[in-house]
Amino acid sequence: MHSFRFTICSLVVISTIRVMAHPPAVPADVEKKNAETATKLTREAAAKYEMQISGDDKPLVLRTEPILKWSNPESGQIYGNVFIWTRQGRPEVVGSLHKWFDPFTHMSHEFHSLARDGLTARYNGVKAWHSLKPGVSFDILPKSADVAATAPARLIQMRQLAREFTARSIDKQGGKHELRQLTQPAYRYELGPDDETLLDGALFAFVQGTDPEVWLMIEAQRADGKSTPKWHYAVARMNSIELSVEFAGQPVWHAEPLPGQSVYATHELPYTSFRVDRP
Repeated sequence: MHSFRFTICSLVVISTIRVMAHPPAVPADVEKKNAETATKLTREAAAKYEMQISGDDKPLVLRTEPILKWSNPESGQIYGNVFIWTRQGRPEVVGSLHKWFDPFTHMSHEFHSLARDGLTARYNGVKAWHSLKPGVSFDILPKSADVAATAPARLIQMRQLAREFTARSIDKQGGKHELRQLTQPAYRYELGPDDETLLDGALFAFVQGTDPEVWLMIEAQRADGKSTPKWHYAVARMNSIELSVEFAGQPVWHAEPLPGQSVYATHELPYTSFRVDRP
């Protein structure tokens, strides 16, 4: 049985490390074993978190199966899984938990709040993350079509709208990287029929390789149970470096680099990250 130390204060910026320009190829059997080990470890770790929205007595519901699995061979042997915590089928927290095998051996747990309110997270019962700010801010999608009446037609609409967005990262050396949008949503909302303000929604990912860097939320929202729903969007980061998003060629979102102390030590922002040391 492996023991490990959960490090609340860590200033290691894992997601921006580029260790080797051309890392050696990993044998297929080793890669398969590492990926399976990472899935087991990250699933166990995700279950130890309890997420709670400010003002809500009920904890969020962890979706136990990852919505996305990724690796980043440019950095080394690292394998990650993305989990979400939901409230009534809507994602409120997204977490990318990953395990290094070479050149490091630790795990990292990074999260972004997708909530409209603050939240608190506990790990093994110990308070680990407390964000007072809303995680996302929605804007209406300009010149978008009326929201379709059926779920299959709305999915087509959301995919079409998502394709109008592009995303870019800017690393610490000033290098610009165009991020690739996955063609399918990472998560389609599982809403109940009685939701008065939200008709539909999906979570899309922009990735480097297969590693998510930016999240795009598209929702069919209505001000109350009677008004006509309109398409809205919000963007969330999954990296502490500079990021930007455009819609139909026009800038709509920009995120400056975050100081390491805020992300990896104080854990009071909507985006945060932890290092978990393992042998």
